[in-house]
Amino acid sequence: MKALEHTPGATVIAAVDLDLPRPLTFRGSDVPVYKTLPDAAAWHRPHVMVISTPTRTHPAVCDEAAEYFPEAKLLVEKPAADNLADARRLVTGTAARKPVQVAFHMAYSPEVTWALGVAGARGGEFGPPTGIQSFHADPYETDFDSARSRLGTSWIDTGINALSVIDRFATVVERKSLVSLGGPSWCAFEGTFSCQARETSVDAVLMTSWHVTAPARSTRIRYASGTELIMDHTAVAGYVVQDGRIADIFGSDGLVPRRELHYRALYQSWLNDKQEIFPVAHSLRLHELLLRPADKAGAR
Repeated sequence: MKALEHTPGATVIAAVDLDLPRPLTFRGSDVPVYKTLPDAAAWHRPHVMVISTPTRTHPAVCDEAAEYFPEAKLLVEKPAADNLADARRLVTGTAARKPVQVAFHMAYSPEVTWALGVAGARGGEFGPPTGIQSFHADPYETDFDSARSRLGTSWIDTGINALSVIDRFATVVERKSLVSLGGPSWCAFEGTFSCQARETSVDAVLMTSWHVTAPARSTRIRYASGTELIMDHTAVAGYVVQDGRIADIFGSDGLVPRRELHYRALYQSWLNDKQEIFPVAHSLRLHELLLRPADKAGAR
């Protein structure tokens, strides 16, 4: 809602809260909140519907939204589903139903946009990427059952963020392994991927975890010159490290919360600039890399 308030031309006309409807305002005006989608459909015909329910409910909610609002574009939180069959169906659409858009918000975050500009402008100096590491963690172990019900696993919830960011710098081609780390309540995973950038192959290592004290998200890309490009997604910050020194930095004044910055950029690109968030084939590839069944052996 906060991000949409800062999106020119966007107006929120209604909301649906299946649990406990709360008062809602948009730019100072009250917004009606309904208990069900049929109730909302009796009064409204939106151009866009944003679906931000728990991951496991995405397929059913998207199906119901498409039934009652057949003309609306659907934007669903990432990932589209917690299983590959439903993700494929939603992302690709059917003969009777158009594909849903997936809110890959971290791929549009300010530090990612900055890093893309740096890498593009100084690519000849940096050389091709030689290694990528991405770490994403949330302190959910003490509330494990609730987190699992809402989000599935750390891999399902934040692995998709990591893949969407990496894929803006190097095409993620293949998942080489996915293993669990530690005990079940840690919900920690390591995934390794092969990527392609500038006709060069590069490996990416991703880790997600709920066995931490505080949230943390980062992506680090190392280039052939030895330069490192670091994105701190929690701080909305970026760094270029060369010869052991900080050569460039990026940050913000902190007046706008991290997640709101991400969504402002996503809505600007999609609603105002009329850019597809990720093409269907692109979105499908990321979901397949994420949701393919894990390796049976190799847990550690």
